[in-house]
Amino acid sequence: MKVQIYEIRSKEDAINVIESGADHIGVPYAKNPQYPGHLTCEEAKKVFEIVPSDVLKIGLTISEDVDEIIENLSIVKPDVLHLSGDIEAIAPEQIKTIKRHCNDLKIMQAIPVYSGIPLENQKALNYAKEYESVSDYFLIDTKSMSEEVIGATGKVHDWNIDKAIIESTNVPCIIAGGLSSENVAEAIRISNPYGVDSFTSTNYDSPKDEKRIKDPSKVKAFVRAAQNA
Repeated sequence: MKVQIYEIRSKEDAINVIESGADHIGVPYAKNPQYPGHLTCEEAKKVFEIVPSDVLKIGLTISEDVDEIIENLSIVKPDVLHLSGDIEAIAPEQIKTIKRHCNDLKIMQAIPVYSGIPLENQKALNYAKEYESVSDYFLIDTKSMSEEVIGATGKVHDWNIDKAIIESTNVPCIIAGGLSSENVAEAIRISNPYGVDSFTSTNYDSPKDEKRIKDPSKVKAFVRAAQNA
């Protein structure tokens, strides 16, 4: 079971998360960051430079500008580009363009799932089918109705929807959305994913430094719970 931890904002948090046993570390970045916690491209690059080769470097962007995405990738150099903006803003053909410009880059496409809405009234399965030919991973995450971006809500959704998506595709799926050390084993039991992701539940309740937000005890508990599920 792969364990992915977001949002890494500093070298210190990266070291903490790696030492806690995470397989993937996620860093959100932008040319001109507009969201709290998103780093500049140069800051993200410095974090990734200390990550060992056996830990996957996931770079998250919400940009919808393909040229800007390619330019930023040349600076940050993640192993995997996590597309987490409006899914309909970047078509599969545009993702092919990104991959052509960036040798060996893998794509993690976020698949949005809404809480409290049945599968038949969501587009998640359609998105998975549409994007599977250009995706190396799917990140199935809760989406807020009020935001264009996918994820960072801290809210769970129906894990049976995750199960349906996972069973519909050969793309490795990582599940996210309000997962914690208390509920991750049940989410894994229901959906049988490739991996699990945590952001909000592994943060300090009241971080003293907004660049160092990951609580080592919570990260270790999450990793342990996922690996023992």
